[in-house]
Amino acid sequence: MTVKDLATLTPSGYPAVSLLMPTHRTPPDNQQDPIRLRNLLTETRRRLEADESVPADVAAAVYDEIAEAAAHVDLRQVGEGLALFASPGQVHVRLLETPVHERVVVADTYEIRDVVADAARRHRYWALVLSEQPTRLWSGDGSTLVEVTTHGFPFTHEGPGGTQGLPRDYGQNPSAHRDERHRQFFRDIVTGLTQVDALDTRPVFVLGVERYLAFFSAEWTAAIAGTVPGNYDHSGPHDLHRILAPHLAAYQAFEQIAALEHLDVARGANRYAAGLPEVWQLARQGRGAHLLVEEDYHSAAWIHDDHLHPAEQQPTSAPAGTLVDDAVDDVVELVARQGGDVTFVGDGSLATDGRVALILRY
Repeated sequence: MTVKDLATLTPSGYPAVSLLMPTHRTPPDNQQDPIRLRNLLTETRRRLEADESVPADVAAAVYDEIAEAAAHVDLRQVGEGLALFASPGQVHVRLLETPVHERVVVADTYEIRDVVADAARRHRYWALVLSEQPTRLWSGDGSTLVEVTTHGFPFTHEGPGGTQGLPRDYGQNPSAHRDERHRQFFRDIVTGLTQVDALDTRPVFVLGVERYLAFFSAEWTAAIAGTVPGNYDHSGPHDLHRILAPHLAAYQAFEQIAALEHLDVARGANRYAAGLPEVWQLARQGRGAHLLVEEDYHSAAWIHDDHLHPAEQQPTSAPAGTLVDDAVDDVVELVARQGGDVTFVGDGSLATDGRVALILRY
């Protein structure tokens, strides 16, 4: 799911259960993760059963959904956090690369702020490995790659010049025939990739020998985020991420530079906001077109009377203020919910803007 998809994630009805817990990559800390998950599931069951507005059969069904999803999570292959969401007939699982505060929430909506912020910080992409036997498409999400097996993928070249071999008719030009069959093969690949990308548009990285890269480039009319020449037919997900890592970093740097240039243009047009309080206020009004945030910027804050105050300045007038543990993540969710873009930039890039800036729609 994209950042915007996550921001509009809607439960099927009440109760909407959100279970969030920090996880650990290595021992001895990760040895406690299964125990913590069991405890949170016990708390989930207790809250559902204690909620008089939830029929017993609905409470049992929602609990079973979230418990079954948890049972399929391999806690040896996680990042920094786990999020489980369930409502009647619906369940979602997200493995997070950023830590979360442990909690169970039963409400009308899902607690998705941490998940949206995590997704915005991660780089999602398509990795297309060109080959005749076969061409494979991988869905990249940070360091995790999962093979796509829809829309024709993986593609195998089965016609003449592929598994059938070249024709031996002296009246034909075998080389020209092979090239035409290759062009058709790559047209089919482009059709499949176009369909996948239309559902979830991401930067496309292409790996393959020079000849295949040339055939693909002749058919693919959209931008290519990066090309990696070479034979990677037998590379698994870990090897592919290692190979792609410098290209992903270069593309991410390019995106950050472009976002900062757009911010400069918005400054010149006086169509931007800077600093967390002002950005938070305008984001709540739905005016955020593009949010820029420094990578490691987090900030607790008080919300009081529709205004944001620094954590060290607790409001004293009525009504009482509400302390949020990270107002930055709140702004990320607000902008994403309203269809805006979010770009995380290097620390220090927004030093004169209070570490966060917002390009305004108007």
